Amino acid sequence: IEHDAVTATTPFGGPKGKAPWIEHEGRKIGDSTLIILYLKERFGVDPNRALSAQQQGLALAIQRMIEENLYWAMVHDRWNTPENWPLLKSSVLGGVPRLPREILAPIARRTVKKQLVGHGMGVHSAEEIAAIGARDIGALSAILGDKPWFFGDDPTETDAVAYGQLANIYSVGFASPMKAVIEGHANLASFIERFAARYYP
Repeated sequence: IEHDAVTATTPFGGPKGKAPWIEHEGRKIGDSTLIILYLKERFGVDPNRALSAQQQGLALAIQRMIEENLYWAMVHDRWNTPENWPLLKSSVLGGVPRLPREILAPIARRTVKKQLVGHGMGVHSAEEIAAIGARDIGALSAILGDKPWFFGDDPTETDAVAYGQLANIYSVGFASPMKAVIEGHANLASFIERFAARYYP
């Protein structure tokens, strides 16, 4: 689907109070799952149309692991790792003038840390969270195997969800022990490159 990717000045401006969200035909729609459902219905496209019922069940399970577990390991790395904080503050709140940013940034950080604890990921040590993320990444590598895409020769919704998360760990300037884990799984590193080359040349 043709689209423009926009980096918002703050991720808290969406309808759900967090990124991502889309704006289409005068509507703002937040949450990646709801966005995907909307786009599939509105444009009559379904990247999973060739999957069996069993494969669609597995696809949903993979998506939930990525969005409800691996995602929070990434959030921890960005918001709880001291060396990432200066970069995060300037990128996430970069469009906010300096003085208000200095006031808002610690409030935003406390809010995200509370969300991490509420989810459960935030009660673990950094080492435990790194191990949790490594297991998820290892599972994705095992599922992908030697296939070009998660379900064979053609990309599906799972590939889009996996790329979105893995690239946000592997291909950005934030420090994370999960980067080395992805690099250690050659099939995932190649997958990220393959997806980017095909959809974001």
